[in-house]
Amino acid sequence: MLALITSPAVLLQNGTPSKPLIDSLIKIRASGNAVGITSNHSKPAWFDEAFKGTDIIFIKTDARQNGEVIRNAADALKIEPYDIMVLAIKAEDMQMAKNGHAMLIAAGWSSDRAIKGLGIKVSSGQDLEDLVRLTDGWTGHWWFEGDKANYNARALADLSGYGGSITAAQKALAGKLTTSVKNGGPQLTALALLASRSLLIDGYYDVDNLLWGVYPSSQVTQRDSEVLSDFTHTLRTTVSLARFAKRDEPLFIRHTASEKRSLNRGGDRTDPSDQIATIHINPFYRTRLKNRNVVVIDDCTTYGLSFGVAAAFLRAAGAASITGLALGKFGKTMQYYDIKISSDPFKPVTKGQYSFSPCIAFEGSTDSRAQQTLIRLLP
Repeated sequence: MLALITSPAVLLQNGTPSKPLIDSLIKIRASGNAVGITSNHSKPAWFDEAFKGTDIIFIKTDARQNGEVIRNAADALKIEPYDIMVLAIKAEDMQMAKNGHAMLIAAGWSSDRAIKGLGIKVSSGQDLEDLVRLTDGWTGHWWFEGDKANYNARALADLSGYGGSITAAQKALAGKLTTSVKNGGPQLTALALLASRSLLIDGYYDVDNLLWGVYPSSQVTQRDSEVLSDFTHTLRTTVSLARFAKRDEPLFIRHTASEKRSLNRGGDRTDPSDQIATIHINPFYRTRLKNRNVVVIDDCTTYGLSFGVAAAFLRAAGAASITGLALGKFGKTMQYYDIKISSDPFKPVTKGQYSFSPCIAFEGSTDSRAQQTLIRLLP
């Protein structure tokens, strides 16, 4: 069971309660999820008539911004704060969600600048119903998770397309996800929602000094124009209390085009040399990385090379911890890399300025429930 909490202002359009939005809340409640409307003010005159006989409740609170209403609701319903979704239309709603460690969803009809900047949005009651359904069905387990000395790794789904054991449903999902992460769009937003929920379950609200970044594609790029930048922005604004991150400043710069790893089937795809020689950290972050806990997003990984290279640069820049998060992981070939950068990580690195040990298998745990849930939930 989930809970949905919002404020009366969400339901008003031109000052009048919106019947389609009210009907959507009633459907969400009828599907077995709790629904509450909260405000620092008295119950609206229209509330009782609009929600008569529905078990949707009004919660009067003195200061919902501190998140206490979220914690109290979680205790009363015997669920976790990350099982509560907040539909936000103004800054007070956003503060309630973030301080209460709840899932944050923006009302697309909001005129509030802070709400417009959030990553996960709904534009209608039907969109909200779909998001609640998607979230309620998600187990919150990563397909793969592993923790090592230099960095950790997480993957949302198994995208294996090789071998005779792959099922037709899994093959179809792999094609759908790989298209989504390359092209963006609504499917990518849905994936961001699921990844956000998993990160909340992992306790990322309580991680201090978070910084989020994208591992760059193989082409030269010095601007924050990656498709995954939108995905990362969604995670950051949904999961993190901190606002530290500059939307137009990529964490990594690809100063020289690299070999496209997915096409390099003849060479050693675990050799990090080409990746090390073609990226560096954006100098914008020179004084902004020390003691930061960094999450690096990549679309799909096979050998995990991007995470190993990113971790090497970030450790050289003084980061406290690094987690690599991939939307998809191909097979069971992920490797763990121990790479050391001995020069300035904010400038191009040349041969002789880095060293690495032979890679080893990145051992971790897999959970088939995540895969089964994705196949079921993503149409």
